[in-house]
Amino acid sequence: MTVPEGMAPAPADIRPQLLSVAPMMDWTDLYYRQLARLISRHTWLYTEMVVDSTILHTPFLDKFLWFPPEQRPIVCQLGGSNPEQLARAAKIVEGYGYDEINLNCGCPSDRVAGAGCFGAALMLQPELVAACCQAMCQAVSTPVTVKCRLGVDDFDTYPELARFIRVVSEGSCVRHFIIHARKCLLKGLNPHQNRTIPPLRYEWVWALKRDFPHLDFSLNGGVLTLEEVAAALRTVNGDAGEAAAAGSDLSAGGGGGRQGVMGVMVGRAAYNMPWEALGNADVAVFGAAENAAISRRQVLADYAAWADTMIGRWRVAEDGYKSPNVRTLVKPLLGMFHGEPRGKKWRAAVDTALKTATSVSQVLEMTLPVLKPETLDAPPRALGSLPERLQHYTPELPPTPEHVLREGGAGSSAQASGSSGTSLGSRKRPAEGEAAVEEAAAEEAPAAAAEAEPAPAAAGA
Repeated sequence: MTVPEGMAPAPADIRPQLLSVAPMMDWTDLYYRQLARLISRHTWLYTEMVVDSTILHTPFLDKFLWFPPEQRPIVCQLGGSNPEQLARAAKIVEGYGYDEINLNCGCPSDRVAGAGCFGAALMLQPELVAACCQAMCQAVSTPVTVKCRLGVDDFDTYPELARFIRVVSEGSCVRHFIIHARKCLLKGLNPHQNRTIPPLRYEWVWALKRDFPHLDFSLNGGVLTLEEVAAALRTVNGDAGEAAAAGSDLSAGGGGGRQGVMGVMVGRAAYNMPWEALGNADVAVFGAAENAAISRRQVLADYAAWADTMIGRWRVAEDGYKSPNVRTLVKPLLGMFHGEPRGKKWRAAVDTALKTATSVSQVLEMTLPVLKPETLDAPPRALGSLPERLQHYTPELPPTPEHVLREGGAGSSAQASGSSGTSLGSRKRPAEGEAAVEEAAAEEAPAAAAEAEPAPAAAGA
């Protein structure tokens, strides 16, 4: 096992993480990410989750971690719950030149949650998450982030979520949390149901920004269009008037005292309809002068030229089987004409062509004539009207938990400043969950007071 001699060079213009594509097992592989990068130059890309033990023991490290430098900015998501193993894995990941390393605390899949206690199950152990993150922080200079849910099973109140954020951020260098804004049930729901049945509660993410203004938060879950992305980035303090006043300065969502999200993470929409979800992102979200691609014809030609060089990169068997093969490399393209005239007919033609084609270029030569030229050559769709208020967003935010106020956090200063309206503490404190969190916080306080010397600052804080 060897680490590459040089890190992938940074692009000349890495912009803030306003928009990202979620890590999705079996979907956001090397090949999909290359397609996404050809469509959008600035959208941040995430790998599939890679388990720490895989990185430490596989003889085929490049197959899991290598990427061409043009895929930056890119984040590697790790799975694991052993601080020492995660630190060693993070060191290897850093050698490949990733821009961030993300710890998976949100995946409900039984392939994750039931193996070694990681994924969403980790939210039940915030101290362990803090230890894992701090071990990685001490091993690498690459920023470490966390992706999590609102809660797990019966641990699903806002005070419990706030305690998770507080414990992890105070115990490590983590300053950016990506929040899938729904809880998950580790038993009783399958992964698909966990993405659709538990209700979305966007307002909890804005409440986190209110209570922890020194941290950054990205919203994930249920966002399907660039219009919804732009609306989320413009939503400030849960107030529609302030959202409208934010104008087009999307990059200011989490700064300047404004209580907005730093970014939005899009999941399956970016895979199932990549051109629709990402085609206008550079201009509409990142404020670039132009988008990366002028048409789908251009994207497909550029992708085919790259993909053909990848055929058999990892393995060519004695019987001629190649990894990756043409079918694997064509798979990310199948959503490029989602909802377009003759799109279904084109996908059927691709399936037929894959039986004989020996390259991606050949598949496209055999099938693109099925589509209308105006479909192939159309530019990205311009940004439409933004929704006045986000779906799944209730303007009445949950109140700041007592344990956050007691720690002198942002909620304390926000309450003291007299901020009013539905965004601050107008509801009665929920009985459910608060007592347990208060008891845990009370147990922490005497131990902290007993320390003769203040604890050293977390690395990278």
